Amino acid sequence: MTATATHPRRLPARYRPLVLLLAAQLVVGVLLGLVWLVWSPHSVAYNVDLGSGKGVIVPGEGESLVAADGRFVVLTAAAGLIFGLAAWRLRELRGRLPLIALTVVSLVASVLAKYTGQLLSGGQHSAPINTAFRAQLALHANAALLVQALAAALVYTVLVGLTGDAELGRTDVCTEFGPATAAGEYEDGPVATTGHGPLEP
Repeated sequence: MTATATHPRRLPARYRPLVLLLAAQLVVGVLLGLVWLVWSPHSVAYNVDLGSGKGVIVPGEGESLVAADGRFVVLTAAAGLIFGLAAWRLRELRGRLPLIALTVVSLVASVLAKYTGQLLSGGQHSAPINTAFRAQLALHANAALLVQALAAALVYTVLVGLTGDAELGRTDVCTEFGPATAAGEYEDGPVATTGHGPLEP
């Protein structure tokens, strides 16, 4: 008996553009975290004793907290719009698969952006009582993590609705009819098939 060598299955070539797009989205998520870190204002917080003997963290400027969250939303929303359009450009893969993959990876990319900015900000979480310290960059509204996924899904869904084509413009869909004429009718009409081949009308 001779052993037959088994070869690992390769990813079909038609899915490679989608995989590259999703990988690029993850890389951009890290870059967005760096941009968010540089763009966001650095705030000072205070660890204040209110008489109970325990310190309470009081932010120095509430505007800086809102500004950090707002800029995160702007960056991730822009990324969602861009990647939603890019996914739609993959004509042969249009459908539910790119939409689901785009939504999930958008959420992961937002999480990467958040933790990249926070971990590299170099701030502190707390300090001795009645002292000021430089607060670490943080995303206070965790709902902002959904913005990129919602923006990407919205763009993709709107483009699907505007297409007006059941096949979404894909050219690899087979049909049992002959080639369509300019008037929208088929030249040869429907072709009936059997196990031995087509039957002429």
